[in-house]
Amino acid sequence: MDLKQLQYFVVSVESGSFKKAAEMLYTTQPHISKSIKNLETELNVQLLERKARGVEVTESGKKIYEYACNMLVDASRMQQWKKTRKCCV
Repeated sequence: MDLKQLQYFVVSVESGSFKKAAEMLYTTQPHISKSIKNLETELNVQLLERKARGVEVTESGKKIYEYACNMLVDASRMQQWKKTRKCCV
């Protein structure tokens, strides 16, 4: 699992669609779909229900969404911290 997969998942949940998520993230719908499928396989749980008009988060997906949001916020904080350090190791 990597941060990009988590970002794809979070944006898909928030937009309700792989297509909309792909547009927002400047990638393709099949790439988003495949990345999330790989995440589901790795976690051994269905995160999203694929519907004719988009996606809907599952109960398990709601918990993973919460974790993913926290991880993305923390990763962003670490990047900001790195940028503001005055000395390098």
